[in-house]
Amino acid sequence: MHLPRITNSNIGVNRFGTLKRICATPKTIIKKTYPAIMIAAHALTAPIASHAPERMPVETNIQKQAVKSMENIFGDIIETVEFQRIKKMVANVVPDVKDEFVSEIIKTSEKVNCEAEDLTALLYKESKFEPDVKNGSFAGLGQLGKDAIKLSSEISMEKFLSLSRAEQMPYVRNYILTMKNTYMRKHKGKLTGGELYALFYTPARVNKPFLTSATDSITKTLYEANKPLDYDKDLKITKTDLQMVLNNIKTTILNPVMAKK
Repeated sequence: MHLPRITNSNIGVNRFGTLKRICATPKTIIKKTYPAIMIAAHALTAPIASHAPERMPVETNIQKQAVKSMENIFGDIIETVEFQRIKKMVANVVPDVKDEFVSEIIKTSEKVNCEAEDLTALLYKESKFEPDVKNGSFAGLGQLGKDAIKLSSEISMEKFLSLSRAEQMPYVRNYILTMKNTYMRKHKGKLTGGELYALFYTPARVNKPFLTSATDSITKTLYEANKPLDYDKDLKITKTDLQMVLNNIKTTILNPVMAKK
């Protein structure tokens, strides 16, 4: 990304260096400093009033352009940091990962309002990023069933399995949105990883204290079939268990340096 050069002689070397360092700061710090940098862009390009100090100088075109440039810079940086983080996570398993797939993961996380890292870990857990993997009546990246696939279009399972990773992501996205709108209509804020995973595991029980249990007659069979998801081994699978499963994948499989928080 090309950073526009600041040539105003009133900007000292130290302040210019500070701006450059902030432009290389991780996403979380950028969000915190963004308002201050907008103020700095105003201040660094504002005309110096040599008289009539009681009057504020009118915002100049140069000042407006500087602020706009900073907005563009920070928007690009935030997007780039997120993109590179997710790409490195996936590339730890799929070295030749395509940018289109990474972009689709980020787009899906934004649409469903979840963390892109959680979604990435979930896709790995379900399919190891293999779009043609099939397990019984479930298939593809998100291990979707025939009815879930039909939420997007009327295609055969064979056709679906022939789609690329990026091409399958809209199907995954539509499934999550449908389950969320059906079972979590009153949900506010961002989905946790546990909630996201529950929409694949037992969507109708996403709001329950537990999803399945070895001691519950209704869900016992499903619990037994998915016992490894019981992270704390308390004979119940909860959203907390599912979050821990995803966290473990992020920190032990999907590039621990980039994925660890």
